[in-house]
Amino acid sequence: MNHLSSTLVLCDLDHLLLGTDGNLTQVVRDVLQLFVRRGGHFTVFSQRTPRAVRSILGSVRLSAPALVCGGAMAYHFSDGTRQPLCTFAGQDADLFARLPVAEGVGIALQMTDGTTRVLRMSEALERHLRQEWTPYLLANAADIKGKEVLRVLLYQDSKSVPLISLAEKAIGDRVALLGERIAPDTLVLTPKRISGREMLDTVCTMAQVGAEQVLALAGGQPMLELVQAVEHSAVAADAPAELRLAAEQITLTDAAGGAAVEVLYRMVRAAEKSV
Repeated sequence: MNHLSSTLVLCDLDHLLLGTDGNLTQVVRDVLQLFVRRGGHFTVFSQRTPRAVRSILGSVRLSAPALVCGGAMAYHFSDGTRQPLCTFAGQDADLFARLPVAEGVGIALQMTDGTTRVLRMSEALERHLRQEWTPYLLANAADIKGKEVLRVLLYQDSKSVPLISLAEKAIGDRVALLGERIAPDTLVLTPKRISGREMLDTVCTMAQVGAEQVLALAGGQPMLELVQAVEHSAVAADAPAELRLAAEQITLTDAAGGAAVEVLYRMVRAAEKSV
């Protein structure tokens, strides 16, 4: 699948495009600019908020809505159009006030307006905010409206902090939330599961492209359902086994070695040869 003008590449920002400093490497930035200049259509999937994604991408232009906050929202940077795929609307009014208050636990909320609100700071949360280039606002739980919240993120400063049991004890049985580890020190709470098909359909509808035109380019487990949902996919050589089994193709290079660059540059070269 090498036709630049008719393919939308949906790329794993967090696992394939970033250097050790959490920013785009110069090689990645150059190839992305080349890919777009030659007529390629490109967007990203990320656990980060729109503001964090924008600060990382800089001048790199996305041609379709990005899946941000782990796919909880599709966000079009060109005009600010957004489509939340889930919120905490209808949940108990005091839910956020009942989140665990414990030493070594940080609490952040990813909001529908693209911001991050911090309810309780911790060392781990502060480190993530800095490494992920995430601007944030301090907030009071009493001022938070469920319909404006996409995800709750809990951070633990050390492995000895019983994060899951603290969350279960604090929230209780009144609220049915899904918990998912997205990092060794990070637990995400969402009100419902969002399928890869739902994410894909949302992006395709907003971008006015067919699902058969999307190439999922992945390196991490969070994109597994998207890889399974699309017809065309490529994953890094060192991607998790389940991801490699689901993919249409596997790159020669691993994520840090330039898997995304390999795929994008190959598409550019193939387009040049077909002219």
